[in-house]
Amino acid sequence: MEDREAAIAAIRKCETRESLDRILNLFKIKGEQETIDLLNECMYSPTTFFSSEGMTKEVELDFTKQIFLTGGWRLNEYYDKLGIERVKANAWFYNYRRNYFKNR
Repeated sequence: MEDREAAIAAIRKCETRESLDRILNLFKIKGEQETIDLLNECMYSPTTFFSSEGMTKEVELDFTKQIFLTGGWRLNEYYDKLGIERVKANAWFYNYRRNYFKNR
């Protein structure tokens, strides 16, 4: 795909299914696996804890779009901008949350 970086930047701005589909069409991203791979790259290649066993590519694509649209991946963008390793940041957040609720 030409101009992959522009496509990634545009996709990261999407907050609705309609805007996401419009951008995917604009950049001529058609294949299910290509779209899944690109969305994962847009989300900073997260480790997704689900099994795609038994899922069709269509269902896996819909699931990946839903994960993208929930926006939880945006936290990784801030980690990258701050130069924080995600593993350390996630461990810090986990410990903070655990201690916060333990002390309530």
